[in-house]
Amino acid sequence: MRRDYYAVLGITSTAGQREVRQAYRRLARQYSPDVNFWDAQARGLFEEIAEAYRVLNDPVARSMYDRFGAALAGGDALAGGRRGDDVHVSVDLRFADIARGAHARVDVPRFSPCVECRATGQAADGRCGACQGRGVRRAVEPVTVAVPAGVDSGAQIRVPGEGSAGPFGGPRGDLIVSTRVAEHPFFVRKGDSVHCEVPISVWEALQGARILVPTPAGEAALVVPPGTAGGRMFRLRGQGLPKLAGGGTGDLYVTVRVEMPTGLDARTHELVRELERLLPLEPRAVLARYRGGAA
Repeated sequence: MRRDYYAVLGITSTAGQREVRQAYRRLARQYSPDVNFWDAQARGLFEEIAEAYRVLNDPVARSMYDRFGAALAGGDALAGGRRGDDVHVSVDLRFADIARGAHARVDVPRFSPCVECRATGQAADGRCGACQGRGVRRAVEPVTVAVPAGVDSGAQIRVPGEGSAGPFGGPRGDLIVSTRVAEHPFFVRKGDSVHCEVPISVWEALQGARILVPTPAGEAALVVPPGTAGGRMFRLRGQGLPKLAGGGTGDLYVTVRVEMPTGLDARTHELVRELERLLPLEPRAVLARYRGGAA
């Protein structure tokens, strides 16, 4: 007992021979025994794909199949109630979506029960013309997907029962949603940790300060100690992204960038020189030991 051949190849009944061949080649590569040597289910699917292609690629066999079904086209009778295929789609997500979790709406191309014949494949005068007697029709339908907080690009979310409907009233397969997360202009993700760079004034670096910095969930206070140098990194525990495995939250790493004042006039130049006299520094004194290539 086999599924509808068009559903096996994922094409419509109006598909041309070129589309039939392209669908077969794509699926054959995916389920080839050479690639899935130890997967018995994949071998079964490959045999089903090969049989569907053998019938649909032959104009005479395909015509008989369209008129009478698989029994007279060289196969067994169609099976009612078979589970439909899984459907794969992708969804684009913002950084805010994965920081808090979200519900994303995706348009899913799939087979759905034929409303004209109520998925029976039969009409009052015989075979249903709307679905060509298969009980399912190709459609693009919206599905809302719950996106858990903390997912990354390339993650797959399985939504049970939202794939293609099986022929003749069979249950739906699953929907597999692959995620693509857009880059953020301020935050840089590294696993469940997040990195960012925050500017501070030279006065805050000298005297110390308590500043508010953005986090994926809102904002948090960062204490900058006196004498902080530019490029220093601070760690804010639990202010990163939610962890998918094991619960908890990653950390936020903040690197400070010291910004220097510009547009000094005569008065401010005098104050800077006075500050230099009070706080003398020799930042390059250690370089003297390396003159002439000495180690």
